[in-house]
Parts: sequence; C-alpha cells; structure tokens
Amino acid sequence: MKKIAAAAVAAALTAVLTACGPGDAPNSGVAPSSVGAAGSSVPSVGGTAPSTGSTAPSTTLTSPQADPNAAFTPSSIRLEGPNYTIDVPQVNGGNPGVRAEFNDGMGALAGEWIAQLVPGTSITGGESAVVHIGTHVLSGELVVIVYAQGAAHPNNFYGTHVTNVDTGQPITLTTLFTDTRTGLEALSAQAALLVPKTRAGADYRKEAIAPEERNYENWLATPEGMRIVLGEIGPHALGKIEITVPWSELDSVLKPGMRAVVGS
Repeated sequence: MKKIAAAAVAAALTAVLTACGPGDAPNSGVAPSSVGAAGSSVPSVGGTAPSTGSTAPSTTLTSPQADPNAAFTPSSIRLEGPNYTIDVPQVNGGNPGVRAEFNDGMGALAGEWIAQLVPGTSITGGESAVVHIGTHVLSGELVVIVYAQGAAHPNNFYGTHVTNVDTGQPITLTTLFTDTRTGLEALSAQAALLVPKTRAGADYRKEAIAPEERNYENWLATPEGMRIVLGEIGPHALGKIEITVPWSELDSVLKPGMRAVVGS
C-alpha cells in the first residue's frame, strides 16, 4: 500500500474529477451534498467535482507502474490529510489504459468525499476492496465512514466502479442495459423478491428499491450475478443491505455481448 502526500492527493483527485464530464465519469459512486449533514440523503454525483474555489493542475491519479503483460492484481493506496484517511482499492499489472481507468475511477470516488469535508467532520475508510478481477471486467467498492460533530453515530456510504477490460471504459447502467428504464424495472422486480430474504426482511424503505437509477447505481460485476449495494435502506442497526441478481434473470435486458463481459 502506497502512502501519498495529502497536498498531492487533493490536487490530483480534484484534477481527475474536474476532467471527468457527465459523459465520461461512471455513474457508480455517490457523494453527499454536504459531508457534515449527518443522516442526509446522498444524491447522484453526475460525474463532476464539487467546486474547490481554485484551478486544479492537469494531473491524474494512477496506481504505481507495473508490467503491462502481467495479470491484474489487487492493491490499494492510502489517502491521508486533515480529517481523512481512506484506503482506495487499485489494481497493478494488466493493460496500462485499463488499469488507469479503473484506478482513476476509484480515486475519483474518494476525491468526491475529500472535497466535501467541512469543519467538525472526519472521514475514515471502511472495508473497501477490489471485489472481482475477471477476464473481461474489474469491479471495486469504496466504503467511507463519515463522523459528523453532534451526530448520534457515524454513517457509512458506498461507491462502486466497474471497468470493461476489453474496451478500457467504465460500465454504467446506461452501457449495461439495452434500455436503461427496462433494465431498472427488471432490477426493481428482482429486488422485491430478494430484499425480503436478507436480514432486512420486510423492514426496509420500499422507495429504496423503486426503478430509479440512484437506487441501483452502486453495483458490482461478479460471476454469480449483479451485486447491488443498496446500503442502509432500513434501520441503522441492520447495516448495509446488498443483493445479487443472477445474470440469467437479466439476459433479456442486457446489451448484446455484455453478459460475457460482466459474468467473466
């Protein structure tokens, strides 16, 4: 794990976020409208960085250089600064362009949170990981724990990033499904069946599984299926709720050829 100076990290992450337009950044991570607002809702980022009041240098954050002919292997970098310490999942090896896309995507998720820090608030990392390295896909999850002054308890938030190894591009709900709306309806129908089988039982917010993009934008590609990180959709004590929708249940709504990628 590589430790990076806080000033360099802040500049690099800000630059990554500023460089990502709405059509470039994955719709896979979320950030709060204000980190200091404990228990507040977490809207979609939309791929752009919060304003920092200064112009960022043209720098990007990538993992350490590695043999491009080697297989991808999981690693991480530690981002540290005033009131934050976050271990960000990364990969080494593999195609340099694919590696950079994944690593920068994961770094951008962390950067959103760092940019939103306000006085009286601190952030630490949770159980973040490179969840799956497949032949055609990379999946990673970032977990941040937000401590806000005066809050009854810390709050956990989640972000994910999925990279297509064949194209070197992020996979979002829009690029995953032939029709996004139809795909969301299929996910909502599956969630209605699967969530009651989790520890949430019937004790969850039904609007949290409605066919809306913000409910399903945090997902991971695994051989078993589409692992959806729904987060804390019930009482805080229940913690994170996630479900895995088998790819076979989504075959009719996936774009042609996508099953072979995300299921690898």
